Amino acid sequence: MKTKHIFLTALFGIALVFGSCKKGANDPSFSFKSRDARITADWNLSSMSKSNVVVQDNGQISYTSKTTYVFDGTTMTETSNIGFGDQTESYPYSYEIVINDDGTYNETEINDGDKTEITDYWFWANADKKKIAITLSGKGTYLIDRLAKDEMVLMQSSVETDTDSDGNTETTTKSLVMSFSKK
Repeated sequence: MKTKHIFLTALFGIALVFGSCKKGANDPSFSFKSRDARITADWNLSSMSKSNVVVQDNGQISYTSKTTYVFDGTTMTETSNIGFGDQTESYPYSYEIVINDDGTYNETEINDGDKTEITDYWFWANADKKKIAITLSGKGTYLIDRLAKDEMVLMQSSVETDTDSDGNTETTTKSLVMSFSKK
């Protein structure tokens, strides 16, 4: 009985230690690998949702345009509405990123048959122990919503408002969620 009590106490202590290592909102409760070890891998984009909304307002008239992109693993569907109804286009798409432990990354994007390859640098955006964001040079900074041994979810969002000297405004709202699976 005493051995069982010691075992359960030790197990509870281990669960507390590993549970406190959770960094991203949807990270696994515990992992045997560090965030550095989990992020350095060959990742395939498995799904994506992206939207760009622009609202122009001159005080009398407001005009909104919206573009969304939805990727289902093989096909990218782009829907635009610039005031004349939805225009939809679909095309084959793939995106792969290899995050290397030497601080470089290689990406390959195939967009409707056109292939683009880039090699650049990556680093933790917040170099403290939290490591909840990653910067891909030339691409931007992404919040890591989930980083598991075989899954990574990156997010970006921003709102920007420009006002000219006449008081006219243009507000741009962007959001992006990308889910990757380990290759």
